[in-house]
Amino acid sequence: MSDLQLERKIVWLAALIQLANVLDFMIILPLGPDLATAIDIPSSEMGLLGGIYTFAAAISGLLVARYLDRYDRKKAVIFFLLGLVLGTFLCAFAWDTNSMLAARIIAGLFGGPVTALSLSMVVDMVPNVRRGRAIAIVTSAFTVSSVFGIPLALELSRLFGWQAPFIGVASFGGLVAIGLILFLPAMTDHIDKTATKPKTVPLLPLLKKREIAISYILLGLLSFAQFMLFAGSVNYFVFNLGFPRDGLSGIYIIAGVLAFTAMMITGRIVDLYGARLLSYIIAFIYVLVLADGYLHIPIIGVPAVFSLFMVCAAIMGVITSSISSEAPGDGERAAYMSLQSTTRHFAAGAGGFISSFILTSNADSSLNNINILASLTIFCILLLPLLIVALRKTINFRDGIL
Repeated sequence: MSDLQLERKIVWLAALIQLANVLDFMIILPLGPDLATAIDIPSSEMGLLGGIYTFAAAISGLLVARYLDRYDRKKAVIFFLLGLVLGTFLCAFAWDTNSMLAARIIAGLFGGPVTALSLSMVVDMVPNVRRGRAIAIVTSAFTVSSVFGIPLALELSRLFGWQAPFIGVASFGGLVAIGLILFLPAMTDHIDKTATKPKTVPLLPLLKKREIAISYILLGLLSFAQFMLFAGSVNYFVFNLGFPRDGLSGIYIIAGVLAFTAMMITGRIVDLYGARLLSYIIAFIYVLVLADGYLHIPIIGVPAVFSLFMVCAAIMGVITSSISSEAPGDGERAAYMSLQSTTRHFAAGAGGFISSFILTSNADSSLNNINILASLTIFCILLLPLLIVALRKTINFRDGIL
C-alpha cells in the first residue's frame, strides 16, 4: 500500500471514530423534548446533561494526556472507544435525570481520549499541505451525524422509544471498534524506541508555549460559545417557537448537508489561501444569524436559522482546527491533542452549565432567557478572528516566516 493510500485509509478510519464519538456526544440534545415527556427531565437541564459529559471527557483527557504518546495509537483508541460504547449503552437504562447523568459521566470519561487519539492519527500521517482537507473530513463527523445520525435517532425514538437511539449509537461504535481491529495498522512511529524508559510529555512546558496557549484559548472559546447556545436550541425551537417535533429530522438533514458541503470547500480554501480573511467573513455572517434567530422571533424562519447556524459552526470549526494543528511539535502531538480535547470539553461543559444556570423552564417546557445566551455567544464569536490572526502570527514567528 502506498503512503497516500495509507494516509487516506487512516483519515477515513479516524473520521468513523469521530462519528461514533460525536453521535454519542450530540444525541442527548435533540432528544430533549422526548426525554422531557418520557422521564421528566426538565428542558432547562439539557445543558447540564450535555455539560456533564464534556466535563468528564475533559478530566479524563487531562489525566491521560501525558501518557498517550507512549502507546500504539491503535491499541489506545480501541480501548477508549469500547469504554465509550459501554457508557452509551447504559444511557438506555436511565430512569431520571440523576441516572442519566451517571451514564453520561461514564461515556464522557472514555470519550475524551478518543477525540485526541483520532486527531493524532491524522496529524501523524498527513503533511501540512494536505492537512486542512484531512481535518475537514475528520471533523465533518459533526455534520454527517446531523445528516444521517441525528435524524435516524429522532425517528428511532419516535417509533421505538427514547432508548433506541442510545442502543443504536452503541452498536455503531462497536462496529467501528471491530473495523479498527481488522483494518487499522499499528501506529508506533511517534514512539522513541531508543529511549530507556517510556516517554512522558511534560505538560507545563507545553502550556507555556505561546502558540499552544493561544490555540487552546481559540478552540475553548469556540466550544464554549457554540455549546452554550446549542444546548437549549432544540427545545427552544419546539417549545418556544412552535416548530413541530416531527419536523426536527428534516431540518437536521438540510442543515447537515449544507454544513458538510461547506466544510469540504472550507478545507480546500484554507489549504490554498489561509484562514484569516475567511474567519472575518464567517464571524460576521454568524453574528447576523444568531441575532435574528435568538434575539427576537426569527425573520428567516427556524429551518434557515438552524441551517446557517450549523454551516457557520462547521466552517469556523475547520478554520480553528486547521490552524491549531500547526501549533504542536512532532513529539508532542498526542499530548497536545489530548489537552486540546480537554480544553474543548471543559469549555463546552462550562457552556452547558451556564446554559442550565441562565435558562429557566416554564410549565409547558418553554424556555426563558435564551436571548441572554445568544448575546454572550455573539460576543465570543466576534473575538475568534482576532485570536486566529494572533495564532497565525505566532506560528509564523516561531517558524521564521515573515
